Amino acid sequence: MPGLVHFYFGDKIKAFETGLGTIIRSEGHSLETILIIFNDSYSWIKSLEEHTHFQIRIINKTEIMKLGLAALKSLFSTNNWTILVANIDLFLNFSQVSIKDFIKIIEQIKSKNEIIFTSEELIEELVQIADYVSEFSLS
Repeated sequence: MPGLVHFYFGDKIKAFETGLGTIIRSEGHSLETILIIFNDSYSWIKSLEEHTHFQIRIINKTEIMKLGLAALKSLFSTNNWTILVANIDLFLNFSQVSIKDFIKIIEQIKSKNEIIFTSEELIEELVQIADYVSEFSLS
């Protein structure tokens, strides 16, 4: 289903699980998928790596701070994939890439991929380009 941008924010676990459901659906339809997680401090990530067959790319805080625009573009250089980007707020808060440049990249690739972003924070710029936005309350 290329061309869709989802943005799930609020409770990070609920948002992540919802995005993961989209990845699993895509896998069930034999579509290419990748899960990009910004931050590796969650204990459940190792379990996820061991029990899934889709690609996972974990980017820790040190790598986020070094990640420039060219590296970011290469992360999103796919076509006709479903891409789950977990904790995009961490990337936007700690990387060298401005929100303006980030949005430009997403606008260039969004017609070629289905992209799901998760965040604890409301990011107005993502709301503006997303096709689907959902807030998950903390409970």
